[in-house]
Amino acid sequence: MYIKKITALIAATSILSCVNLQAEGHGDNYDLDDIRDWDIVSIETCLDAATDTIPGHAHKVEMKMEGDDPVYEFDIHTDSGKRFNVECNAEEGFVTEIEQEVDADNPYFKKMAKISQKEAKKTALTIHPGEVMASELEIGFDGSVTYEFDIRSDLGYEIKVDVDAVTGMIEEANIELYEIGNEKE
Repeated sequence: MYIKKITALIAATSILSCVNLQAEGHGDNYDLDDIRDWDIVSIETCLDAATDTIPGHAHKVEMKMEGDDPVYEFDIHTDSGKRFNVECNAEEGFVTEIEQEVDADNPYFKKMAKISQKEAKKTALTIHPGEVMASELEIGFDGSVTYEFDIRSDLGYEIKVDVDAVTGMIEEANIELYEIGNEKE
């Protein structure tokens, strides 16, 4: 658990350093002009991989950075009414993560979660101050339960913060470069 805390703090510090440099005019980090020059697969390649994995209709796509890796995240709605977040590595074109979005009354999520959404939100905003624009409850294919918050930071960028609903620890925090489609509020 101590290592997770250190990892989360290092990730938060490096993200804030990158954004601070950009805000102070010392660099041009991860903006849309740079994406054109990246060696990445087409969005269609990743969309195909995502819908081959979870058949359905994509309602939204986001481009975010996970460490040094650009990632497309698709919100896919199935014909049976389920909602999934499917992540695809934009450099390689393969699916890296699948999570099902669930409602607060989902029996499995309620059984597994040890902290409340309010507590998770407080943790996320302590590390990444700003305004929560949207939030989701997610169940990973490995059975993990997570609160995800889209935060418009006080520094002006948007960041996706995942908080483990069992431990209350930040699992990851990733800068969102762009979003196409509507976020479920």
